[in-house]
Amino acid sequence: MFFGYISINAFFSTLFKSITSSFVVKYLTPIIISLNIIFDYLFINAGGIYFLMVLYCVDFILGVAKSIRFSILARRFKKEGLVEAYNEVKDKVLVSKKFPRFLLSLLSALLILTLLKFMGLNAIVFVPLYSIFYSIFIGGQFISIVENLGEMELVSTELVKKVKQKITERIKF
Repeated sequence: MFFGYISINAFFSTLFKSITSSFVVKYLTPIIISLNIIFDYLFINAGGIYFLMVLYCVDFILGVAKSIRFSILARRFKKEGLVEAYNEVKDKVLVSKKFPRFLLSLLSALLILTLLKFMGLNAIVFVPLYSIFYSIFIGGQFISIVENLGEMELVSTELVKKVKQKITERIKF
């Protein structure tokens, strides 16, 4: 018995009547609900953590796109014999060692926020630190996303400078 239903499948099929895919009902929905329950327990606001994770993923995807663009440019500059242009972009090419750095920074941010939440339960001194660190992580991701867009020449350099200036002004102590 699960909340008065015969099985978990009966519960989910009643809860999500319009969804007919068995994969979504059997696997995807319980995973999302479980993650939400865990995030509600670990963090102050689960929606905020989802937003932070989405920003990390967008930043990662833009970083990969930027690196692929610079890899193509480096290959073209090398083939054309443009040594100076090649030297400018050769350090920005796609490298597989950047993926663990992305995961490590995401997990570190989540671990810090988790620790601050639980320390805030025992000492009131730590309660404002959660908001401070959360805003630092969000601001850092916004800056990184705008910088990636700027390096791919999708936004102007003035916009990148303004965003960096505004965000660093807001999160200064």
